[in-house]
Formats: sequence, C-alpha cells, structure tokens
Amino acid sequence: MKKKLYFLAQMGAPGRYDPAVFANQPGGDNEIHWFERMLADLKLSDRIDFEGRRICYGDPLPDPAEADAIVIGGSFHSVHDKLPWQADLKDWLTALRRKEDGPPVFGICGGHQMMAVVHGAPVEMLEDGARVGTFPISLTDAGRLSPLFDGIVPRFHFGNEEHVPVVPAGAEVLATAPGMPACALDFGRNWMSVQFHPEATAGCMTESWGPRAKEIADHYAPTPDSPLLIANFLKATGVL
Repeated sequence: MKKKLYFLAQMGAPGRYDPAVFANQPGGDNEIHWFERMLADLKLSDRIDFEGRRICYGDPLPDPAEADAIVIGGSFHSVHDKLPWQADLKDWLTALRRKEDGPPVFGICGGHQMMAVVHGAPVEMLEDGARVGTFPISLTDAGRLSPLFDGIVPRFHFGNEEHVPVVPAGAEVLATAPGMPACALDFGRNWMSVQFHPEATAGCMTESWGPRAKEIADHYAPTPDSPLLIANFLKATGVL
C-alpha cells in the first residue's frame, strides 16, 4: 500500500497577493499543483498517495492518523499575522508534536518558521532586509552527516523578509546562511525544516515578487537537484 503524503498549502489567503502574477505557472497560483508536478518529476507519483490542502483557503487540516508524512509550505503571510487558520495550524502542530508516534513533518519557509514557533523560538525580520535570490548555504557537521542533503549542491532559492534568529530548544542546526543561524533544522523524531525553497523553480520564485519581478529577474538561477531534498526527507524518515 502506498504511503499517504499531505501537503499543507498556506501561500496566502484570498487578497494577500495577486494570483495573476503566477499566470505563467502550470496550475496558476495553486501550489498544490506545483508540488504534485515536482513529485512527478522525481518519479514518486506512483509510489506516494498525495493529497494537498489549501488551509489558507479554509481546507481542513488532515487527521494525523491518516498521514504517513506531512509537508508544510511557505507563505506570503507572517506568523505574526495570527490569522485564525494560522492559529489552528499552530495548535494542530503543537498537539501533533506531543504524540510519540506521529508522522514525519517537513517545513518550508513559512512552515519552517511555524514549526520553530511551536518549539518556542521567535521569528524576526532579517536585519539586512529581504533575502531574495539563489544562494549557497553552509552545512554544519550535522548537516553534512544528514541524509537530507545527499546528492544535492547546497544552493537554494530564498525569498523571505523574516527568519528564525534563535535555534529552538532541542533542535539541531543542519545549515546556516549569512544572518540566518537556523537556516535548516532537525527537531528530532522526524521533524525537519528549511528556510529556503527546495520545491520551487527559479521562474516561480521570480514571479512571486509580482511588481518587483522584472527588477529581481536575475536574482534566481536554476537549482535542478534541489527537489531531491523532499525525496531525501521521505527516504530518511522511512516513508519511501
């Protein structure tokens, strides 16, 4: 039987951004479709039972008992917006973390920040302004030993104004970046997260900046092997 993977999309509630900026993307602004295409490109579609929930649009959070793995996507919203669906996600993750036998969880960008908040860490604005572009990361000793980065050039897409400035209690740092001491984290018990976007293409990241897209068009470069991070997570946690 195929394992069940849920992708929790929290890119933005209606009105937070202009969907037209993603007109050139397959599926428009529906990041569930993007993630599903990424799984297909990784040749995982036949091995994974995939389902996406747009929780920022009111889709319900899944029953953790029905999940073999959960990925939480990025967001145009700040965790400090404290919208009702964000509060629900925080409470849901807090309850899930208390379970000794809960499913593996992987957070991306806003998902990374929400997981850190659940563990008591703050989220703050980057001191030097938004980090926009494709940049290398620095793997720690733990990161070099982690299967998460197997076969991947450690260079990823960033597009964020906030970050996790303090390592959450009990978490191990897998990677850092300038001004980001907690760029990739292993929380233990198969919970991991990253500030950058391994799942997104350079074109998608450029378009996400909307009116600024032309201004920053040369900031992003292809990172064809970065989606392997998702496959590595699924393999490392026994889902694959």
